[in-house]
Amino acid sequence: MKKGIVLGILLACWAQFGWAEMTTETVDDVVVTATRTSGNLELVGGTSVTVITAQEIEASHLTTVAEILQTVPGLQMSNAGGMGATSKVFIRGADSKNTLLLIDGIAANDPTDVNRGADFSNILLDNVERIEVVKGAMSVLYGSNATAGVINIITRSGSQGVHGYAGVEAGTYNSKKFYGGLNGSVGEHDFSLAISRLTSQGYSLANADNNAIPHAGNTSEDDAWENTTFSGKFTAQLCPAASLTGVIRYTDAEMELDDWGSGYAGDRFDYDFMTWSYAPSPDGVKDNSLETQRLFTRLNLHALLFDGQVVSDVDYKFSRQERDAYDNDDNDSYDYLGKTDELSWQLSWQMTPSNQLTLGVGYLNESSESSSSDEDDAETLSTWLQDHYVVGGFDLIAGVRYDHHDQFGGKATWRIAPAYTFEATGTTLRASYATGFRTPSLYELYSGYGDSDLDPEKSRSWEFGVDQALLDEQAVFGVTWFHTRFEDRIGWDNSRVIPGMAWPGGYAQLDGKSETQGVEVGVTLFAKQPLSCRIDYTYTDTQDPDGARMERRPLNKIHAGLRYNQGAFGCNIDGYWVDEREAISSAMDENGNTVASLDDFFLVNLAADYEVNDFLTLYARVDNLFDEHYEEAWSYATAGQSFYLGGKVHF
Repeated sequence: MKKGIVLGILLACWAQFGWAEMTTETVDDVVVTATRTSGNLELVGGTSVTVITAQEIEASHLTTVAEILQTVPGLQMSNAGGMGATSKVFIRGADSKNTLLLIDGIAANDPTDVNRGADFSNILLDNVERIEVVKGAMSVLYGSNATAGVINIITRSGSQGVHGYAGVEAGTYNSKKFYGGLNGSVGEHDFSLAISRLTSQGYSLANADNNAIPHAGNTSEDDAWENTTFSGKFTAQLCPAASLTGVIRYTDAEMELDDWGSGYAGDRFDYDFMTWSYAPSPDGVKDNSLETQRLFTRLNLHALLFDGQVVSDVDYKFSRQERDAYDNDDNDSYDYLGKTDELSWQLSWQMTPSNQLTLGVGYLNESSESSSSDEDDAETLSTWLQDHYVVGGFDLIAGVRYDHHDQFGGKATWRIAPAYTFEATGTTLRASYATGFRTPSLYELYSGYGDSDLDPEKSRSWEFGVDQALLDEQAVFGVTWFHTRFEDRIGWDNSRVIPGMAWPGGYAQLDGKSETQGVEVGVTLFAKQPLSCRIDYTYTDTQDPDGARMERRPLNKIHAGLRYNQGAFGCNIDGYWVDEREAISSAMDENGNTVASLDDFFLVNLAADYEVNDFLTLYARVDNLFDEHYEEAWSYATAGQSFYLGGKVHF
């Protein structure tokens, strides 16, 4: 099977060089995650898309992708202990496993993760050009894990000439960051390189401000974090008709961790055989840590055929994610190595000025290795077809997909997303309906707690939205209603008995349906003026098969952002109010009482910068301006009031 796919790709490459004749793409034509084609970011049918631009990233002066995603309506981040710790996203109330994370189009969900959920820890914002957030089921274009949406982190490409930058930043928790980059072109070839090194002494992940868990040395140890990230993108113009682009991103990070026992976090727990439970042991050794190495690479052969009417993309993508954990006594705790190999060929045919047809085929192999178990792997063959029709104010996307998984067989999905803009009033009506699926993870299938007979999760989702431009497009108001129903959802079942296991419990198909529904409302004022403002509100109602609210999803969330930029000075303010959320079912206080919910919280972050001259920019940032004490996960700390100063040199 692999040989046949490789042969097909080689034939496609030959065809590209034999038939193509270069045409010029417009500046607005970039790869759009919502359509998986080159096009205009505004022509996406009825799809809900939020784009975080390079200007917004630069103005925020934030460190990680997880931090800036908090500004997106419909998204909620959940962090298990601050900088460098596991960070998950819930799009419109769906599980984190229903979000597909891409880095320059490379799938970054770890195959060794329990449910292959997207983890945003250790993804820095350095060298990021923009982030595209697509909300709603996108299985038609991206297959498994895209049942709630797709987040694509797109790094910088080369530019005309040669340019570079270098910077340094320091702040609270003895945090230090050094970074630099170089991008440009040599003849018809371009490149972009960046490297950063960040270290932080951190703070105790077990929350010292939580009075419901024991202290007395059990929340006293600072948990440090360090991260080294390198990224590069290279494009070679092979001939007037074809180009070859290579992408590489490598991250080496280490995070000191805390234990979990008796329903809450602490520096260290020891098992008490008399009581059959874990007890705090603050006087013991505290060497708990996690080392991660992540490598993402991509080769893309891009060509224009038949005078540009057909665009061909041949892709090879590879990821390697390794996790090595050590317990408090510095003994090996676990190790995992996950790999993905992906081959695809996609053709986009501009049949008429108003109609574009896209056809793709793909092969994916994912594998998981561990010193404590045999290697597991799975293969998926895919084909997809999409039609994009644009005429006047009408914009329609419709598509179908078929995936064949070597474990459970085939699955078909489809999607339709129309939109219409009334030019006279500046009103846009948009809608979408889609089916989606998520294949069981390798852990859910083949681990000691798994079940090889699991079926894929299925979903059906719809949304309807209205956007209204006012004041000569200086103000934009939008509202979106959404609803998703999940069936055959995979979760932990305490009643399941597995032969050979001492305790009951394992992964199983949950009876009943889970639902998420709600509304997103947003207002943007004077986006292109020196002083601009954005306010958004998200209401998300979730329900698991038992009728209970899902964990860590707020019912209400409000975000307000204010940006001022005039001359050499810029200032950015972001404020958030996040409603109370359900805690996980195992959360308890030190007295063994169940913790039902996490308190609501209000945050304000402030950033400012000043261009001293054409070469030097100074900036400052204050996170958690009012020193709010809050938790995104029970008993895990978050950063208090924090100050950072930095400088960046351009050359």
